Amino acid sequence: MAKHLQMEDHIRKNKRNTILVCTIMAILFLGVVFAFGYIFTGSIYLGLIFGIPIAIAYVAITYSFSVQTVISAAKARPANPHVREEKLFIYKVEEMAIAAGLPTPKAYVQESDNINAFATGKKPENAVICVTTGALRKLDKDELEGVMAHEMSHIKNHDILIATVTLAVVGTIALLAEILFYSMFWGGAGRGRGRGGGNAIILVLAILLVILAPIFSRLVYLAISRRREYLADSNGAYLTRNPEGLAKALGKIKADHPKGKPKGSKTVAPLYIANPFKQQNIESIWSTHPPIDERIRRLRSM
Repeated sequence: MAKHLQMEDHIRKNKRNTILVCTIMAILFLGVVFAFGYIFTGSIYLGLIFGIPIAIAYVAITYSFSVQTVISAAKARPANPHVREEKLFIYKVEEMAIAAGLPTPKAYVQESDNINAFATGKKPENAVICVTTGALRKLDKDELEGVMAHEMSHIKNHDILIATVTLAVVGTIALLAEILFYSMFWGGAGRGRGRGGGNAIILVLAILLVILAPIFSRLVYLAISRRREYLADSNGAYLTRNPEGLAKALGKIKADHPKGKPKGSKTVAPLYIANPFKQQNIESIWSTHPPIDERIRRLRSM
């Protein structure tokens, strides 16, 4: 019972942290939209007329990319039930889907010596879990189960949708900032200038916000990505009731250094349980994933 409550505390804490950084992202977006309207028209409210439709369009375009696009980028294929390791993988996906109360995702395999996995899908009904052949060879049953539970948690938590929306907001902020930069350079913006000292201060603050917001929004997006990994770790441990399985799998990922470059595309790298194109134990605000040692420590503290 004590371990059960401790796992729930970890999950609640991670959810609170995610809500916090999502709120900061929303504030940054609204700030840029208001600045956009003020610099162009002298009215912060008119920024909504420009910013909100751009944001909606950006989200719709980003979200419209199909699951097959991600699968193609990863060069993945459907799992073969006639191969022993892949049959076990299919079984573990089904088992974790039942534990999570979700439809069973499609099982895919990526030919790669790296130990890795990712989940994708617009919603649980069309979700996919993909694992590398290296993971199937090098992980034992408990470790593979831990990895599958982690990916199933991403699906259950709608992380693909959250990642899509937050990335679209980052893109919208960058797009609005670029439009303003070009407009100010060519003299097309600034209708709100020359309206007294108070307005001049607001104008300077608006310009500073437009300059800094793209940087801060990118940092917030990466923070959300790292928080979602912590949350998926906690939820995965909750599903299996065995944090050690995922902790040991992450330890193997850290120690795994296969020859040759990782296969697939950097486009889908943030979806993996560990970014295959970067070192996994570096503490950096620019990282898509938290350090593996810290993830292991948190799991074992559960």
